[in-house]
Amino acid sequence: MPRLIEKIMGTLDTIVQWLCVAFLALITIAVTWQVISRYVTRDSASWTTEVAALSFVWLSMLAISLGVRQGRHMVLDIWEYAPQHRWLRVTVTTVASALVLFTLGVLVFYGVDALPSALRRNMPGIDLPFGYISLAVPVGAAISALFAIEAWWRLVRNPDPDHDPLPSKVLFQSDEDVLVKGEV
Repeated sequence: MPRLIEKIMGTLDTIVQWLCVAFLALITIAVTWQVISRYVTRDSASWTTEVAALSFVWLSMLAISLGVRQGRHMVLDIWEYAPQHRWLRVTVTTVASALVLFTLGVLVFYGVDALPSALRRNMPGIDLPFGYISLAVPVGAAISALFAIEAWWRLVRNPDPDHDPLPSKVLFQSDEDVLVKGEV
């Protein structure tokens, strides 16, 4: 894979990871504030539910793309029992990737199709268009599709079935920790 594409995909991965951290922090702040305001001041904040929901949907859709990049979306390790059959590994990987890409394409298509009506409605607690929540679906699915293509390319071009070609470096991970398919 050309160096420029690797650098772009790595940068996109880092940006998505930081966005996930930010959305998780927003969820934590909103829910904590809701609990404090309800039990300490006896007055519920109206904005916390919408901020938590908005953040949760974006976090979920972006985290899916990270899982796709690391090959965690759909794992079929059938070729581990027949490592000498590279054609089997390539075939299973290609079919699985095609199914994932088809599903992501459907999510992008219908996610974009639903945006105009979602942008016309507002979330009452924060007075922002509901479309900001709906936008997470096509954006997350599009990023996932890019990562799915990258993962497929790396897996198909990998001649060694014992070597995991998918990147797995995550934020706040020490250099001594090695993740293989999401496991330390």
